[in-house]
Amino acid sequence: MDVLILSDADIRATLDAAEVVATQERAFLLAGEPGRVRAAHTHHATFAPDGMAFAHAAVAAGETAALSGTDALSGPGIGMVSGPGTGVVFKTGTQHPANARRGLPTVHATVTVHDPETGAAVAVLNGTTITTLRTAGGLVAAARALSPAGPHTVGVLGAGAQATEFVLLTAAVTPVERFLMWSPGLRARGRARLDPRLADLPVEVAASPRDLCERSGTVATCTLSRTPVVEGAWLRAGTAVLTMGSYAPDRCEIDLACSARAARTYADLPEQALRSNGPVVAAVAAGVLDARAVRPLAAALRGGHPARAGGGETVVFHSNGLGVQDATLAWRAYTRARANGLGTRVRL
Repeated sequence: MDVLILSDADIRATLDAAEVVATQERAFLLAGEPGRVRAAHTHHATFAPDGMAFAHAAVAAGETAALSGTDALSGPGIGMVSGPGTGVVFKTGTQHPANARRGLPTVHATVTVHDPETGAAVAVLNGTTITTLRTAGGLVAAARALSPAGPHTVGVLGAGAQATEFVLLTAAVTPVERFLMWSPGLRARGRARLDPRLADLPVEVAASPRDLCERSGTVATCTLSRTPVVEGAWLRAGTAVLTMGSYAPDRCEIDLACSARAARTYADLPEQALRSNGPVVAAVAAGVLDARAVRPLAAALRGGHPARAGGGETVVFHSNGLGVQDATLAWRAYTRARANGLGTRVRL
């Protein structure tokens, strides 16, 4: 069996920022189409402090496939999103937040791509890169659909791999007035803590999370915080708030007041957010958010009704992370790399 090995450098050489974000917009649209995605995931604690092991599997059907039956994400139905499907994509890995203090990635993962017809393994990709790009790219896709119109200040809470990638991708595909960033490390070390790739971008270090929120039209939380880093009282009217790290019931990057201020609340997949997203679970339990009001991001991407923040209306989006996001990005990287002769072919 021959497989194509794609490193971090191979993946980044294959896809530019616009293509990364496009795969994530497509992933969210597919997730919102009944019958287009079949996926499952599991995770459990390891014996390392705050460590977690996870596994995702997903495949998306193409526009000419027979789309009947029921899938784990979307239930029964017929798809309408045009375009090709994906191979069967598996991601396995671990998350260790303490790695940040060691100077190591908090996520280590491997992605395996299988041919959709034969099931044969055709590629193995750097899963840490796929995870970083798909998570940050997904948040950029949400920002493009929900943020106030026109160039404005984008605030980013966090300064790690995801926060850095979010800034890089946003700067590449969206006009931005400036970025404000804050993290405990930035507070202690200032701009010296920033990734060198941000050196030529209009990035400033905020004095505090409150300062960042008060000066930003879009606020992105790229943290693993178990307690709120954004308070609703700090937000300007008409702000878009995008959360990335509140993917479990015990992680909560925004407070109840922030959830209560939202004129509209979106999630990558509402049914998953209602089970496991910390701010959503807390807001529903407190009675400040109606579970029926949590909308799929696909609805905003399709258009047809007001979605964007502005005019005094605050909008909140929660990203839990979906296997189809890995699948769309990994399949695009694999097919492009194969066509362009990139990567290393290995016989197993």
